[in-house]
Amino acid sequence: MVEGSKLANSSRSYRWVIAWLVAGAVVALSLLANSIRDYRFVSRLLISQQVRHQTSLRMAAFEQELRNNWKQGDERLPLLMKGLSADHPQWVEIRDSQGKIYERYGNPPERSFTKEEEGAHFRLHEPLFKAVNTPIGDAVVEAFPVYMPGLVGAPIVFNPNGQPLPPPPGPRSVMIVEAALPLVSSDQSILAPQWTNLIINCAGALALLTTVVIAGFGFRSYARGKRLEAQLAVAHEVQAALLPSLPHIAAGVLLATEYRPAEEVGGDFFDAFPVNGNGLALVLGDVSGKGVPAALIVGVIHGAVRSSAWATSAAQHERESSSLNRLLCEHASSERYASMCWCYYDPSAQRLHFVNAGHCPPLLLRKGTRVSALDELDADEPNAGGPVLGLLPDATYTQASCQLLPGDVLVMYSDGVIEAANASAEEFGEERLRALLAQVASPGVAGAACEPEAIRAAIVGAVRHFIGSTPLQDDLTLLVARFG
Repeated sequence: MVEGSKLANSSRSYRWVIAWLVAGAVVALSLLANSIRDYRFVSRLLISQQVRHQTSLRMAAFEQELRNNWKQGDERLPLLMKGLSADHPQWVEIRDSQGKIYERYGNPPERSFTKEEEGAHFRLHEPLFKAVNTPIGDAVVEAFPVYMPGLVGAPIVFNPNGQPLPPPPGPRSVMIVEAALPLVSSDQSILAPQWTNLIINCAGALALLTTVVIAGFGFRSYARGKRLEAQLAVAHEVQAALLPSLPHIAAGVLLATEYRPAEEVGGDFFDAFPVNGNGLALVLGDVSGKGVPAALIVGVIHGAVRSSAWATSAAQHERESSSLNRLLCEHASSERYASMCWCYYDPSAQRLHFVNAGHCPPLLLRKGTRVSALDELDADEPNAGGPVLGLLPDATYTQASCQLLPGDVLVMYSDGVIEAANASAEEFGEERLRALLAQVASPGVAGAACEPEAIRAAIVGAVRHFIGSTPLQDDLTLLVARFG
């Protein structure tokens, strides 16, 4: 339940992170779209203002020319309009307030402003313009009131000589000049600052979007790694739960153990449990490799050792060793094999029965200073044991046994102890381990120093002192048992 709660909390955290990443992507896309929209709006506004400014200058010059040089009946009105056409307008139209057209350049599609709009804006002296989309592009249409001398449209009176007489005095005619200039006629250099801002803003938005995308892909790997890490933590707890609870006292045996996997889960394993009433089984092994693959093989071996009646007789012990070997050969890859020393202690006969399947020979510390490996003792079967489990399907295994005396200490260990290396790649080695045990068992050392816990602490301390700050490269496992 606790682990399920941890995984659920992790999932909720991941959902929040994903929500923030999505929000970041939305913000980046919004900034990008807003930058483009602002550029289009501002650039259109600036161009429109420039075009209107050019049109206003042309219109002022046109009106001044009318006031100074044009009279009613003068045929130069089309010629004067050419000044308005210098910027190649799409159309120019001169009409009165009633809509009567007096002169036109180009073909306007339709009337751009109503009479009411023209009257209202002209009375308030407000500019009247708008942007339109024409078949040949965008343009700015603006209407100007132009005051022309005389009454435009009044009949022309001639004298007897056939010359036109001046028009009768009257109010100036208010004409409306409507001009449409294309936006492309403007000077595009005015957009340089806006173009620079657009590039900077778009680059920032794209950088943010790229960062969010990269973070999203990275977060997927991170989340997958965190889930695996959480699962490994659960596997570590499960594997730790399989280890025997200590201190363990059975059949007059005191135990001390040390288990330090190089990763979250390890390939080393040990076990200690009662057998045959008051007997005691002791198992320690090492699966090749580290991590999850090795831990899976450990689970298989642990279940096989616990479920079989291998401690009932020597023949049964040997058969179970062969069965476990075939099991690993059939169901594990050729790269996965295991070394294991499994033994059981018979307190009534004070004998230790064992099968060593290619494992580091456990060391037996006799009372005094003599340290011997089990394989070196004068056992009933000098050539006992067999190869590692999981490589040779037809391998055979032979049980051996040795006599124990009260106070004898058995030290079972994995190769992580003797192969622990310092910064100079020098290994701790079996010789240092033997020398340390001999020193612990010397006559001058107090009896408390021969307790299993003291021996375990001495070995672990010596290994740590030897390797210094160099991390362990392999799992380290110890099982120390004192009999009697």
